[in-house]
Amino acid sequence: MHCFFSGLLALLSAMPLCAINQMQIAVVADKGPQADYAQALLEAELQQSGQFALVEREKITETIKELSFQQSGVTDQTNAVAIGRHLNVHKIFFAQTHRVGGQHALTVKVVDIATNQVQRTESENLGTSQQTMQVGVRRLARRLIATSTLLAPPETVTIAAGRFTMGAEHGLPDERPVHLVSIASFEIDRYEVTHIAFESFLVGQGRKKKVDMRDANLPAVNVNWTDASAYCRSRGARLPTEAEWEYAARGPIGRSYPWGETRPNASLARFGGQERKALTIGSLPQGATPEGVHDLAGNVAEWVQDWWHPNYYAKSPSADPTGPTEGDYRVARGGSWNQPPDELRASARLYHNPEKGAGHIGFRCAKSAEF
Repeated sequence: MHCFFSGLLALLSAMPLCAINQMQIAVVADKGPQADYAQALLEAELQQSGQFALVEREKITETIKELSFQQSGVTDQTNAVAIGRHLNVHKIFFAQTHRVGGQHALTVKVVDIATNQVQRTESENLGTSQQTMQVGVRRLARRLIATSTLLAPPETVTIAAGRFTMGAEHGLPDERPVHLVSIASFEIDRYEVTHIAFESFLVGQGRKKKVDMRDANLPAVNVNWTDASAYCRSRGARLPTEAEWEYAARGPIGRSYPWGETRPNASLARFGGQERKALTIGSLPQGATPEGVHDLAGNVAEWVQDWWHPNYYAKSPSADPTGPTEGDYRVARGGSWNQPPDELRASARLYHNPEKGAGHIGFRCAKSAEF
């Protein structure tokens, strides 16, 4: 075990520096041969994931000494804020090894430094051998990695108030007549809602017993309009209106596609049945809008707030329209992985039964800007 442990520490020291968007964390653990080995395994898995930037263990040790904490009290939650602020990290991962029925186990508590609240607790049986410890720690680390996006609020982009031309003269009939629309400032999710976020919502609602962590950061699909709307409300948000969605995609200059005028290609969007599933959110940054909203065209289509009516544009209000008061279908926007490039146009309108989800429809949330 000693040789493997030494090699693990060498691997950690050779790992690349973090990217700007990684979550800054410190892994703080109790001491002992088993604890040190489990901590090294955990740190290696978290660092290799690319989701986290870890503070060096030596710096953590120096901080603990400087703050005069006894080693026995290091993993106490009450010390999290002091340690975290001193290390300038977002989260502390407190790792504790303990015995359960004669076997080793590992429990990790994720504490948010800003609130001193435990955001997540994960435990795993590690068995008694080096092999079972490796398997157990990796299993626990995979759960932490899969749920890492839930440890911070969803990123949003503020869209400034403005006016734009909605619809298209050369589109389908329901895209006409072209008309000017004024939009108040609003915030919209930078990325589509993920599978893991929606699964966690369902568990929190008591509708599922356990989160399905497969495809964690793919867009949530097979979600009906009602459930998508309920998820957004749980965040204090809502689905964007159809006009807000199109304004976010086109901007005040009226782009044909979220990224500009270039026809869709594989570097800009997933579409046209290139593959039979969506990409992980944010996989094609070249396809983002200049304002930084990702995946508005292709990948998965997105529910919006409005009912669909083929002639609504003829009577749509000129300021902040919210769609018809009733209908049979809800609007979905943006096209998807299985649709042709013409349906990725920012003005293209799709519609679907609101009571049924689909494998090519996801969603994102929005809310009115607060000043």
